[in-house]
Amino acid sequence: MVSKLAQLESLIYISGEDGITYDNLSTLLKLSTSELETLMNQLKESFEHEDSPFTLMEYSDKVQIATKEELNDLIKGYLQSDESISLTQTALETLTIIAYNQPITRVEVDDIRGVNSSKTVQRLLRQSLIATSGYKKVPGHPKLYTTTDNFLKLFGIKSLNELPKIDNEILLQEEENGGTTTEDNG
Repeated sequence: MVSKLAQLESLIYISGEDGITYDNLSTLLKLSTSELETLMNQLKESFEHEDSPFTLMEYSDKVQIATKEELNDLIKGYLQSDESISLTQTALETLTIIAYNQPITRVEVDDIRGVNSSKTVQRLLRQSLIATSGYKKVPGHPKLYTTTDNFLKLFGIKSLNELPKIDNEILLQEEENGGTTTEDNG
């Protein structure tokens, strides 16, 4: 019979990049919250050994298995030919606006940036860093955008609560100065 620890590890492993929720793990393994916590700690300990290439990433209410940071250069070399997520200044600016103001429409992003953000929003959607989360109840019913779990993973945070706090005085000064005039290059 396979141990509960092995079952836990296998479920997290097969969840891949999507990760798996703690509630789902509890249900599938028929474990209480405290039992799951004990097993998670055991799994974390087993990954802490020098010979283990893995670590657990926790974000939102999910967990996934990832490779240790020390292996990044080796893995990047292997994946060098694959397209990776790279963010231009424009994309990073747009993503920041969405992260701090979500849910938000593209027109609202444009108003804050001072330029059209259509290309950038489409690129962020393709990269799965943002997603459509519904429609605003105003004439035209524009799409509302929010960040995704991929956004959390990319920036290494568990939730939006971990975003740095923004100084509202600086934001007001920027708005008074007319915002940014960077063109939307994607």
